[in-house]
Amino acid sequence: YMGAPVESSKPLPPKRPMSTFFEYKKDILDEVKKSHPDKKITELTKIVSEMWKKTDEETKKKYEKIAEKNKADYETAKKNYEDEHGKIEKKKRASRKKGKDDDDDGDDDEDLSLIH
Repeated sequence: YMGAPVESSKPLPPKRPMSTFFEYKKDILDEVKKSHPDKKITELTKIVSEMWKKTDEETKKKYEKIAEKNKADYETAKKNYEDEHGKIEKKKRASRKKGKDDDDDGDDDEDLSLIH
């Protein structure tokens, strides 16, 4: 337990805009859920992804325009936030997977091939 998060006097920065696919998913997910009430969200997302791949260019362009507008709005909100509160600090993500170098088995994993 790390304790309570440190309270900041700064308001939260604006959220990053959703990608074109996520704008599409937001519109169509409820419909897909109704058609597949027994599916998990991961399975529903796969179905939506397949639908997106088959979507015509005109529909995709509609969502691209929405995403572009949202990105422009975000850039404006971000600039306003940074002008007033300073640069937005990037959150560090907790890594889910251990890399090759993070095996934590206690040995130092030094490359002994250089020692003859």
